[in-house]
Amino acid sequence: MSARALVTGGTSGIGAAICRRLAADGWRVAVAGRSAERAGLIADEIGGVAVVGDVADPGHDPVALAAEALGGLDCTVLNAGVIADRNLPGTADDDWALLLAVNVLAVHRQARAARAHLAASGGSILMTASDAGVWGEPAIAGYSITKRMVLQLMRCLAAEWGPDGVRVNALCPGDTEPGMVTTTAGRRNPGATDGWLAPPLGAIVQATDVAGAAAFLAGPDAARITGVGLLVDAGMRASATGWKDGAA
Repeated sequence: MSARALVTGGTSGIGAAICRRLAADGWRVAVAGRSAERAGLIADEIGGVAVVGDVADPGHDPVALAAEALGGLDCTVLNAGVIADRNLPGTADDDWALLLAVNVLAVHRQARAARAHLAASGGSILMTASDAGVWGEPAIAGYSITKRMVLQLMRCLAAEWGPDGVRVNALCPGDTEPGMVTTTAGRRNPGATDGWLAPPLGAIVQATDVAGAAAFLAGPDAARITGVGLLVDAGMRASATGWKDGAA
């Protein structure tokens, strides 16, 4: 039987790339997102199933829906996220509420829901954190802080659930094309690259690069890897010389 995966935030950017890569590797994939149209398009493209709903809604359980549709789960990719293009003084309470609801509380809730399914299959959880969770980024301070929380959540669950046979890891993408589209203010242009880095490897990360790392961490070659936050950043964090002139 093919391995089975749920990917939240699977309708665009990194999430869509992970859905496509896992399907190409033979996984059966549940594509989760808020838009029935976009989730359906990706699911149809890869021969998967669509799971529609808002991860910030405590009454929405994408894990249960995916497990029912696929007959179980072997990997849960908790990728849905929201960003606030604001510094810390400019981050309002409403921004914080949404950042925490989507980036932290939903991730914990869905990881908890997935535990029994993954323990039964010897499966794993992948969380999409960020390089901004490794180092503080003042221009997106609230997002940066919540992604640091994701990394700590990942480490705690890896230690706690390892005896159950559940691996828990995180991806930490650097600037990635296409970028995030969901913000606390609505949507933004995911193709904008002004101020992005020129990293040591010469070009910013593509969503397919992150998907390749996800496929590795979800697969059998990573069977003894847990509690890891893997930077996929083309060397951005290796040296301050990776910053463009004038970049914040």
